[in-house]
Amino acid sequence: MYRYILLFLSLLFLSSCKKEDFIINNLNNNEIVKLGHGGMGIGQTYPVNSYESILKCINSGADGSEIDVQLTHDSILVAYHGGELSDNTNKSGLINDYNWHELTNVYYTNTPYLNYSLLSLDQLFSSIENLHNYKFTFDCKLYTNNNLEEYKNVFINSIVNIVNKYDLINNLYIESTSIDLLIKLQEQNDNFKLFFYPSSFKEGLDTALVYNFSGITISTDNISKEQIEIAHNKGLFVAIWNCHSRDRNIDAIKKNPDIIQTDKVNHLIKLLE
Repeated sequence: MYRYILLFLSLLFLSSCKKEDFIINNLNNNEIVKLGHGGMGIGQTYPVNSYESILKCINSGADGSEIDVQLTHDSILVAYHGGELSDNTNKSGLINDYNWHELTNVYYTNTPYLNYSLLSLDQLFSSIENLHNYKFTFDCKLYTNNNLEEYKNVFINSIVNIVNKYDLINNLYIESTSIDLLIKLQEQNDNFKLFFYPSSFKEGLDTALVYNFSGITISTDNISKEQIEIAHNKGLFVAIWNCHSRDRNIDAIKKNPDIIQTDKVNHLIKLLE
């Protein structure tokens, strides 16, 4: 009897470890673009948006990385998530309060005894070999103490300049909560892949259709498989985020999005091998 119990438990274990077979149906040739969230994601070894985190992400087999993008006072694009620098670094204030040379000694403080520096996009893209093998999402963060409209205009020019410098037009998705920013980017180049970042699926669907954006970026908590199918039937791509656990990765895949931004990069890669 004991032998049969062991056999049953072994079979149960093997079945639980069996890789799921996902049938993916989306607008991206039925393949999901696997992006890390700021690199390897929140809670991993390296700070999000650091050079080390993004490089490890793309070297792990992901298709690329989402990057939170902000603008310095002298128009340099910088990878940083939050508004206030003091939340995660040895500096205080906003990115936009400083010129880039004043930020070159800024490092993350959430990794004791290890100094990971703030990263400009120029530093990042100039150092990646085979850059055009990877895809990136710019999550545009509009934090400024100055005139917002002027800030947006400079932000847009800086994005256009770096896209042209590194020929990223076919490798880049741009997302924002600002409709105005996306419209102005569209006016600069109608080949930009622009994703509206809504608080609800209906808001995202309606806005993306009205302004002819490429798609929507939305938390996996705020969209269902059926809603993604509706978006696909309207010709809209869907990127989902807030995938910070293995179960959320699996649930996200089953919804058939076109892009997943995950904090569990290695797990998502294995699921979609």
